[in-house]
Amino acid sequence: MNDLVGFFKVLSDQTRFDILTLLLSREMCVCELVDQLKLSQSLISHHLYHLKVTGLVHMRREGTWIFYSVDHEKLNEYKFRFLKELQKATAAKIPCKFDCCKDQSGAESVSEESGTGEPDKIPGANIA
Repeated sequence: MNDLVGFFKVLSDQTRFDILTLLLSREMCVCELVDQLKLSQSLISHHLYHLKVTGLVHMRREGTWIFYSVDHEKLNEYKFRFLKELQKATAAKIPCKFDCCKDQSGAESVSEESGTGEPDKIPGANIA
């Protein structure tokens, strides 16, 4: 799962997210990204490097020009794996080992209101 965490780390940077968003529309060269994002060429290249390392961006050379595009297959792979991890996490029933979640019989308490297994709220304990 480490590369999935790396995927989110890479996209947690706003500039990288913006670059990926622009590249989703079409293939672009660095000069177009510089123009769209109003950032320096070296900064754009730095961020493209990180996107390439995660496999999200392809590079294509045409003469002296380098064009970048999104690897849709890799992006879909990350999306699928993330959704799979979410399904596993929501399906897991991790029992509480503390007394706060147990009723007096020792069984885990399930709130009637939500049925989530969260402890019931204490009446009058709401802080406004």
